[in-house]
Amino acid sequence: MIRYFYVALLACLLSCNTSKNTEEKVTKLDSKPVETKKDSLAFFLNHYEKFFATNFNVSECPGAAVVIVKDSTVIYKKGFGVKEIHTQDSVDVNSVFRIASLSKGVTAVLAGNLVDHNELEWELGVKEIVKDFDLRDREQANRLKVSHVLSHTTGLYPYTYTRLIQSGMSLEQIIKNFKRKGVVKKEGVEYEYQNAMFSVIEKVMENQTEKSFETLLRERIFYPANMSTASSSFTEIKSNSNVALPHSYNHYSKKYRKDDLHKNYYNVAAAGGINASISDMGEYLKVLLGHRPDIISKERLSEIFNPRICTSDKDTYVNLWDGVSDSYYALGWRVLDYRGRRVVYHGGNVNQYKTQIMLDPENGIGVCVLFNGPNPFNGPVIPTFLNYYDFYKDINNL
Repeated sequence: MIRYFYVALLACLLSCNTSKNTEEKVTKLDSKPVETKKDSLAFFLNHYEKFFATNFNVSECPGAAVVIVKDSTVIYKKGFGVKEIHTQDSVDVNSVFRIASLSKGVTAVLAGNLVDHNELEWELGVKEIVKDFDLRDREQANRLKVSHVLSHTTGLYPYTYTRLIQSGMSLEQIIKNFKRKGVVKKEGVEYEYQNAMFSVIEKVMENQTEKSFETLLRERIFYPANMSTASSSFTEIKSNSNVALPHSYNHYSKKYRKDDLHKNYYNVAAAGGINASISDMGEYLKVLLGHRPDIISKERLSEIFNPRICTSDKDTYVNLWDGVSDSYYALGWRVLDYRGRRVVYHGGNVNQYKTQIMLDPENGIGVCVLFNGPNPFNGPVIPTFLNYYDFYKDINNL
């Protein structure tokens, strides 16, 4: 982290070559003295961009995209690098990425929408709605609620049935297999991250509304939020002509190579199967910051961001961030106690895509970063954003 901080400081003093980047900036950046809050916000954006561009170029990651939203306005939106190595096909603000486990947060927002419409309840019994679901411990299966599923507190061993997800088994068949699984803890008392179990919520939603999960996402989230390139299937990303393709990194040759898009985790779309561009994620951040009550009420947002289980003792990378004193899992979201306030966060990793999203509700700002390949820069990008923004707040006495 310290190494990246000094690289960032160097970037503030040097001009960066960003000729390979494409951008759309809503806030004008100029060279006027820092005299007003608007000017200093531009100053913050300018220096964060230099930090990002410098470290992105050093990482040699093929492509990335960033969006920043302040209150209800997209103030920065930009694509970096290329969609495919050995080409000049630049990532733009409409290039689609797999957003991986950021899908969990979208699923939680959809659940909040259903709660707003009296079509779902957080304490609704899962087995009551999904008749094929069971566990070896039938009493615990009967006690499991929607809130347990969305907060990873079902009592199952972590990453239960990852192998079935990767084999391409349908969610319906995975659900039928849960009856063979025992539990390691009582529900609600222990956090253990899940993908297959998390996606059981799809069937709860479908049975409650008599609509497919894919249809619910389109009708309740994507269309009304103007997420025009977002989707939740392998077919849709394969048919899109503007996709930031995945790349893997060889640690021996120290080179990237293009990988194929694969179908893994589209069978558990609620946990990791959503596709979106950085423009889509900007519109989504407006929803998360509470500016789209037609999609989800502030009351429901408060509920999905409300911590359900402490994760401070878990081996998760967010606990290593400078400034984080405690961490929690809410409903589809991580919540971090950061320098006297709470921020909401999630990261994702699937098919070589690395993704992160963070919002600071107290200060009305959010950021999303998408990469089409693994890279060492992925780790410090959000903590450094927070550090830069805190510096901006300090000089404005906010």
